[in-house]
Amino acid sequence: DRTHSEIERMLADTTRLLSGLTDYAAVVVAPGRDATQVRSVQIVGLAPTTALFVAVLGDGSVEKTTLDLVAEVDESALDAVTVHVAANLVGHPLSALGGVPASPDPVVESVLGRVRVAAVDDGADEHVFVGGAARMVASFEAVETIRSVLSILEEQLVVVSLLRDVVDRGLNVAIGSETGMQPLADCALVVAPYTVDGEQVGTVGVLGP
Repeated sequence: DRTHSEIERMLADTTRLLSGLTDYAAVVVAPGRDATQVRSVQIVGLAPTTALFVAVLGDGSVEKTTLDLVAEVDESALDAVTVHVAANLVGHPLSALGGVPASPDPVVESVLGRVRVAAVDDGADEHVFVGGAARMVASFEAVETIRSVLSILEEQLVVVSLLRDVVDRGLNVAIGSETGMQPLADCALVVAPYTVDGEQVGTVGVLGP
């Protein structure tokens, strides 16, 4: 399972803080899995046919995935898999996991096959945190406007696209039609990108009337 507990807690707290300060909806787009490079990798045995893949990323977050193996694999083989994966993944984004080259050792390669499958199954883009949507409802009188705005805030991909588009246009404030979305004609959006290790990885925004 993916665990970004500390970062996710911080981003969720950020939305609550912004919403509390403004009484409007606060939105934070978390870093995607390609935002930072892999710092270290470890594959450890949990049971004869079960292993755990652990990757520590440059932003301090941890990716964990359980691997169901096709046959029993001992610790020495898992250590060999760790060495092979680390040599091809450390310093690269986690998405490079699916492209780790084959190993001539059939036992190592059998585990690598499960790692590659897990990489595809666990593929995830930006996660969105929204806080204070209910607070913002009081700012609008028209029920239809409230319904339209809330429906957008419920769509994660739409929110990511909205914030990314505004930032890509070099805007910090988008008012009404400047958001590019008709349902937000009665809204204003204030955005600010944030960085990790000098690279822009996400966006913070406040949406209100």
